[in-house]
Amino acid sequence: MSYCFADLEKLALIQRGLRTCALFRTWPDAALDRMARLAHVRCYERHTQVLTQDRPRREVLAVISGCLEVSGVNASGLKFVLGLLGPGEVTGLIRLLKNLTPIYDYHAHEDTTLVHLPCEGLSAVLDAHPHLWKSVAFAALERQRDSVAIIQRRALGCFQQVLAETLVRLSQWHGQPAGSPAMLNLHVSQSDLASMLCVSRQTINKELQLLARQAMLAVKYGHLVILDLPALQELASGPPGMLPPCRPQPPP
Repeated sequence: MSYCFADLEKLALIQRGLRTCALFRTWPDAALDRMARLAHVRCYERHTQVLTQDRPRREVLAVISGCLEVSGVNASGLKFVLGLLGPGEVTGLIRLLKNLTPIYDYHAHEDTTLVHLPCEGLSAVLDAHPHLWKSVAFAALERQRDSVAIIQRRALGCFQQVLAETLVRLSQWHGQPAGSPAMLNLHVSQSDLASMLCVSRQTINKELQLLARQAMLAVKYGHLVILDLPALQELASGPPGMLPPCRPQPPP
């Protein structure tokens, strides 16, 4: 279920929300104001599908709060989670291309507020301010760089490094303080991780237990507790094939 904000609040909320996104952070006020007036904002309850009634609709989505799941399902019903996007993230830039058939869907992973930016309007604003296409180009290049890095890590690194990299990225978006700067609560299920990394839930559980024995995290029901974020970052950014350092297990 979704609902619209009152018109009096909408414009200011959209403007503030877009300013949190790297793509729009340096836009001049006039261009941002024009874009905000063309956009609309909606709040989605957890697990609600976005663009349910009009899946091919050409809109770019900016996450203002919560968490947006980008996922797809193949012909046999197997789900693949492409990513979980947090506040300040923008997705759907590829929809600026015309005659594009969507190959993935969006769901609110938790209660989530989104700004919907119509592609026709966004293109018109960009064409009126051609230098702003540079921000789109940089966003696309950064996305490509991240995709290549992930592919390289998965091809050359051990699976624990791939998992650590995923956990670090999710912690940056969704980690909640858990007692010390190095400790974070991360509300992500093992099923979600399995879908994101294209492995079984049993494999994820096994690898999480290995990281738990290294005192990097604790596995809880329905969520994880990151116990040592710097150690997890060290593992994620190390050379391909690097094994986690030997660390004592915390007392029960």
